[in-house]
Amino acid sequence: MKRILAIAGVTWREAVRNRVLYSLLFFVVLLVVITAVLDQMTMGQNGRVVLNLGLALIHVFGALITIFLGVAVISREISRKTLYVVLAKPVGRTAFLAGKYVGLLATQAVLVGVMGLCLLVVSSVFQAPPLAQYAYSVSMVWVELALISAVALLFASFTGPFLSGMFTLGVFVIGHLTQGLRELGAQSDSGFVEGLTTVLYYLLPNLELFNRKLEVTYRLPIDWGHTGYALAYGLGYGGMLFAVTGIIFSRRDFR
Repeated sequence: MKRILAIAGVTWREAVRNRVLYSLLFFVVLLVVITAVLDQMTMGQNGRVVLNLGLALIHVFGALITIFLGVAVISREISRKTLYVVLAKPVGRTAFLAGKYVGLLATQAVLVGVMGLCLLVVSSVFQAPPLAQYAYSVSMVWVELALISAVALLFASFTGPFLSGMFTLGVFVIGHLTQGLRELGAQSDSGFVEGLTTVLYYLLPNLELFNRKLEVTYRLPIDWGHTGYALAYGLGYGGMLFAVTGIIFSRRDFR
């Protein structure tokens, strides 16, 4: 456990020092301020534009940061050959991956928290959102990013940084369209198309489970049954991805 936490700490420090991270974070804060200006142009919306667009920005840019960091934590170690030094010590490859993953989760928690706090301050100028629903929505964004991190580590374990980033970005986009793809396939007259969309639906993660913007935007009650299912789904799917990543990474030859 100490080795995992040590690797997580190094991953955290490397992420904090990354200038791209600060650039994206500044860009998100800037866009959140712009949403406040847009809200003044909409009459009677009670800050809904700020909340809806702001949460969408946190979601999208959080995903971009996650993809960048998730791919970089492995590819950087390989390109700098520091991975050989780490693995030469009494640190297993699974412990190395676990440490990197924990470091990513900590980094994402801080980033999502900071962006969420900025949006909360801006939206409170117009009308304070319900804190329970707001915290719930932002937390579910973090859960989705945790799953995206597992996807990024999986691809980074056997391919280069560019392809890993593209594959993870593709999973992120399609993961929010799986339900629509399945419905589209069901309406198709082609058995092949219907079969393909069904396979994609079960193979790729259903990321729309974690999209809970409606609860805070329209002040709806939290569906705890759905929340429990989404958390169990994310934990199970993420655990499966991490297990596959560990198998691939343990068999990879770094010579």
